[in-house]
Amino acid sequence: MISEFKILIVDDEVLIAEFLKDELKALGYNNIEMAHNHAQCMKQIEEFCPELVLLDIRMKNEREGIEIAEEINEKHKIPFIFITAHSDREILQQALNTKPAGYITKPIKQIDVYAAIRLVESNMEKSLENFIIVKDGYSEIKIMLDTILYVQSDDNYIHIYTTSKKHTVRNSLEWFRENTPSETFHRTHRSYIVNVDKITKSTARSVFIGTDEIPVSRGNQVKL
Repeated sequence: MISEFKILIVDDEVLIAEFLKDELKALGYNNIEMAHNHAQCMKQIEEFCPELVLLDIRMKNEREGIEIAEEINEKHKIPFIFITAHSDREILQQALNTKPAGYITKPIKQIDVYAAIRLVESNMEKSLENFIIVKDGYSEIKIMLDTILYVQSDDNYIHIYTTSKKHTVRNSLEWFRENTPSETFHRTHRSYIVNVDKITKSTARSVFIGTDEIPVSRGNQVKL
């Protein structure tokens, strides 16, 4: 299998980066670039446009990997997998807070690399689907994502408001968030997720979709 999936390896230890590159090539991943510090990483992200970053947590600066992860989350929205031999609980918790797509532990094993990358690829393929399937009694309904206006939580149920009707299903907002693309659906409030493409007006405390006003809590403002 030859894959054109674009992977950026970020590790300040050149030998480890080269070893990981060889392992990836053995698995059929040939579209690979490397970076060995924060500045090189950001330059490669701009020029190479990777689909996945394999990122060492601890480089010369103990928090360098975490700082890179934070910047990727803020500016680029690219999935990243941490490479770590780290056992410090505080550092691991900081890493976990950046919401990595996975972990590869040192010493690096080819099967672990393959499993972690395939999981990311699978999730990305799923996110390209343009519909979501929900249960309605004993039936399953396919709802096209571009028809969804917003979703409201109601105890153990969610109401999915579309351009044509409201669907009430036994599920959570977290389930909806995990199964829809984050660049389209944004959680504005603990009880609401909105389709940002459908917003017609926004204020500091709410957004409007047509005549419907949806609350926006502090820290959850929508960037239009």
